[in-house]
Amino acid sequence: MSDLDNLQIVCAFLETQSTLALATTSSDGQPQVAPIFYVSDDRLNLYWLSSPKSRHSVNLVRNPKVAATMYPSVWQWNDIVGLQLEGEARPVGDERIREQILILYLRKFQLPPDFDSVIQASTLYALTPNWLRWLDNSVAFNHKVEIDL
Repeated sequence: MSDLDNLQIVCAFLETQSTLALATTSSDGQPQVAPIFYVSDDRLNLYWLSSPKSRHSVNLVRNPKVAATMYPSVWQWNDIVGLQLEGEARPVGDERIREQILILYLRKFQLPPDFDSVIQASTLYALTPNWLRWLDNSVAFNHKVEIDL
């Protein structure tokens, strides 16, 4: 299977999942992980809304290098499928991009109207991956594909 075929599989997978586990590094070098709702684009960039005061957001200002993973909850080894990413995450300052991503975000997640003020107060972040690992035990135990982006 070509990298292009694998990237199409990854893009389709990202559409079916809701939450990524974002790993950042604290000021004292400790790893920290946060679950976050996300949306993705066709270039595998991941976007989320978060308070600029949250622990992971503060960590990103200091060090934009991150790792993330997405996977469904399963109980059988041959059902394990998921994605691991490494890259850099930063706030998105472009208001046009924010508007486009918010449309995707609100289509994907059915948030109540009282979340409008939370969304407006949140910063939009983007993770641009530079490496990924796709895991799919339905193909074979420990089947993985790694791609440098």
